[in-house]
Amino acid sequence: MGILCLPEDYRDLLMVSVGDLRDFHGMIAINQASTDWLSGSLDTGTYFDTLDHFGLDPFAFVHPVEQLAQGFITERLWL
Repeated sequence: MGILCLPEDYRDLLMVSVGDLRDFHGMIAINQASTDWLSGSLDTGTYFDTLDHFGLDPFAFVHPVEQLAQGFITERLWL
């Protein structure tokens, strides 16, 4: 059995990075859209359109994160 460490901020699960400066503006747009979507200030259709515009399959990109978020119950252990 392995241990999965999740980031404290779930936005980190939807962030992307780039390998060169040509894709930098796309990275900024995708990461901002992810943050706006998670905060409720961007609707799902617009968020998915943004992902699609930059060549990301919205369902393949978001679905694994949704499944991961649904499968965890956080408990605080007091030792």
